[in-house]
Amino acid sequence: MFEDDLCISELWLLADYISVIDAALLMVDIEPQGTSQYVENWDDDKKPLGYVAARTAIVSGIGSKALKGYLHEAVERDRLGNVNSEPFFDFASSTVEVESLRKWLGSKGYTNCFFFRTEKRSGFRDPAHPRYAPKLAAAVEAWESFDDQEITPGTPKQRIEKWLRLNAPRFGLVNDEGKINETAIGELGKICNWQTKGGAPKAMSFALDVEVTKPDLDEIPF
Repeated sequence: MFEDDLCISELWLLADYISVIDAALLMVDIEPQGTSQYVENWDDDKKPLGYVAARTAIVSGIGSKALKGYLHEAVERDRLGNVNSEPFFDFASSTVEVESLRKWLGSKGYTNCFFFRTEKRSGFRDPAHPRYAPKLAAAVEAWESFDDQEITPGTPKQRIEKWLRLNAPRFGLVNDEGKINETAIGELGKICNWQTKGGAPKAMSFALDVEVTKPDLDEIPF
């Protein structure tokens, strides 16, 4: 089962080096255990929100020597051992130094992530709470994430459900095979939805107050 971001083990901080995949997941507050072995098999639009950007930033940092790490290049081979692909980075075998990553993130001003977290979340967001409910935490964060100023197609419910799909691993909304629980997504979408009336938005109508004056025929010269 995938673990949500609130249950990240602090033992990750004891490692000197971690894989690029693990580092990217931790940057977006997702416990790598149970997720790292699947995430690269998903289409980019199904990966956790921010994961691709985090991975790209880490790879770029290692490539420019701003980060201490190692990028492992690999190729695909057929059964006879012949190369049948262009070289690509194997993110699972590529590594980054944890302390170097912390310092680099700090220099970029990106400190709102696991590597800098010192305070535990409280109340319904705290997984240690005896009444902690992952779906409740997911619903609240999905509702809070909605940006009224953002021009995005779809109804509020559809946009919230998209956010929930992108963040499904964080809240355990996937099964052991990594498939998203669409039933749960739909239920949470209904809970968060405030636009409950169906149909297209009603167009506003305006009434013009126009005074029509009939001409005085006696004043017309003919």
